[in-house]
Amino acid sequence: MVCHHLRGRGMALAIGPGRGFILHKFWRVIAPAVAIWLTAALPCSAVEADIAATVYADTMVVTAGLSAGPTDPATASLVTRINLEEISGFGDLSDVLGSVAGLQMARLGGWGATAVPSLRGSAPAQIRFFVDGIPLPDAQTGLAGFGRLPMDRLQAIEVHRGVVPAGLGGMGGAGAINFVTRDQDQGVDGSLQLGSFGERGARITVGGASADNSRAGMFMLHGHRADNDFEFLDHNQTFHRTDDDTVRVRENAWVQEHGAWGSGRWTAGQLMARGSLGTTRRDGGRPGSLGYLSPNASVRYDRVDGQLHLDWSAGLLKADASFGRGNEFLYDPKGEVSFVPPGTTHAVSDDVFGRLAWSPTLVEGVVSLDAGLDWRGQWQTETVVGLTDPERSRRSTSAFASLTADLADGRLRVVPAWRWQHLSDNFPAVRWSPSLPEETGVENQREDISPSLGVVWTVVPDGVYVEAHAARMVRVPTWVELFGHRGGIDGNRGLLPERITSADVALSLRGNEIVSGRIAAFYAATDDKIIFVRNSQSTSKADNFGRTVARGVELELALRLNEKVDLSGNLTAQKVEDRGDGPFYHGNSLPFLPEVEAHARMGGRLGHWRPWLQVAYMSANYRDRSNTELNKAPARTLLNLGLGRDWYPGWLGDAGVLSVLAEVINLADNAVYDVEGFPLPGRSWHFAFRVRR
Repeated sequence: MVCHHLRGRGMALAIGPGRGFILHKFWRVIAPAVAIWLTAALPCSAVEADIAATVYADTMVVTAGLSAGPTDPATASLVTRINLEEISGFGDLSDVLGSVAGLQMARLGGWGATAVPSLRGSAPAQIRFFVDGIPLPDAQTGLAGFGRLPMDRLQAIEVHRGVVPAGLGGMGGAGAINFVTRDQDQGVDGSLQLGSFGERGARITVGGASADNSRAGMFMLHGHRADNDFEFLDHNQTFHRTDDDTVRVRENAWVQEHGAWGSGRWTAGQLMARGSLGTTRRDGGRPGSLGYLSPNASVRYDRVDGQLHLDWSAGLLKADASFGRGNEFLYDPKGEVSFVPPGTTHAVSDDVFGRLAWSPTLVEGVVSLDAGLDWRGQWQTETVVGLTDPERSRRSTSAFASLTADLADGRLRVVPAWRWQHLSDNFPAVRWSPSLPEETGVENQREDISPSLGVVWTVVPDGVYVEAHAARMVRVPTWVELFGHRGGIDGNRGLLPERITSADVALSLRGNEIVSGRIAAFYAATDDKIIFVRNSQSTSKADNFGRTVARGVELELALRLNEKVDLSGNLTAQKVEDRGDGPFYHGNSLPFLPEVEAHARMGGRLGHWRPWLQVAYMSANYRDRSNTELNKAPARTLLNLGLGRDWYPGWLGDAGVLSVLAEVINLADNAVYDVEGFPLPGRSWHFAFRVRR
């Protein structure tokens, strides 16, 4: 369900090549904005409703928010792993991901609000999302509704920068984010949360295992709500003057979510089976952007999903399968947000996926192979105030392989990888009028190949490594880009896929209890970049417009000063430029992509207490493709201050623990907008109580 209703209010919400967000009055767009595609790329609930052997072991491990652990590098890509159980503090998935080097998040509100990612200056559709290695995004928009994935289910997050590993899906571009679900928790684990602006949440998990640990399972119930009725400074979209600023309260930005999830594991001989089944529902107000408010509109999203993983002979042969069904509703009783008459818009989507992988050792200790096949089918039907569009479908078949060669007595590892993909779209164009006949038998097919190469050289065993990666990826146009959508989007079936070239080289320090880290230089170029341009007074159309280039440096560092004090942080310095054919924009910085972003954390112990301080800095950045100084977002620094403590009462048993956490977010109460027209909360507080036994 695309947000065609934004155009009905004379607005365009754009994401440029790169993270580029533009939320601007349609009539003020100076020229074809570098990416007017968020309206075409995000589901309605996502845009404004605020609903919003190697890779797994060889990563930069992030604990307690930002620190790096002493593990080896990976040949698949530059990988950072976030262990969520070890994070002190609060926030949702967007907050956690936004603290990773090279990954930037622009938010449209408070807890549970939509957030749009950029990885090394990429467009969001170039980032692939997975849950336990199985694809998460939808074919229609190309951008996953990852914000709808309950964080309570997760144990860790793996961020692959620069390359989408062949085994994860190898197509799509800038990198991949893999969400790792909880392992089989033992005993009972319950938590309660309270916070500013009506935030409250609860979770309870019950798990157990057999005496020989051959069978294990867990079940979870969770719920969360936030009113998001915070005060904000309305700058009236005049950032260069303050005489017209007013203080207002955000309305109709509430979000509530609840769900259940269970998982189990069974081992018999050399066969291990693991599965999960869950359901979640998220409701929320659709507040609209400033000046185009929709106080009576709301959105509902519900989904049921399941996964099954089979592993024989310690990974020699693996099979994965998943399914999901989602319902999305836009309730617009007063016709505030769409062209169509007042009423309800309803979309139903189905997703089925299967994969078979084989990982034999070809030469013991020297050469091994990972190869496989996968298939995916996706279907969607949308009903707009009683009018049902024809069913849309996308089917993909893929083959992948990667060869791991350990050379020079194991000090040099080389991993070439390759992935082939065949896509078949059957997606009749949306009718502009109910009186027009449906278009049937419309099919679009294509084949693409994406190669990659990873190399790791061990300079000092268990200490210093040089790692490098390169890839040539393809990002196939989304359904909306190819076929359009009612309410302002014309399709373009002649679109070429985006061709993405990326490379990086890094120096890593590991195996040291005092200091660990990594510094990396990266390059990424996108040819035939797809953007949406206005082709009439009320419609826009996707087109290939040229080239974008990103260059930068990433630094990740963790330092243990003594047994009581840890310092950690990361810094991303990048330049993302428009290299298209238009001379007016050539060489300009892409919108909403700061050249410097940094995160730092200091944590320690004072007796039984655990205080921490987090600092996030973002340099000034342009809000428009023309790089207008008067429309430039100023630099900002945000401070968070927290305190935690654990108790170990005897009545909870040997493994039992009581924990409390308290944190003040945005201590200086900075007035912040990630995306023009969508304010973020100022100073807020959070408190959590947790018991485990």
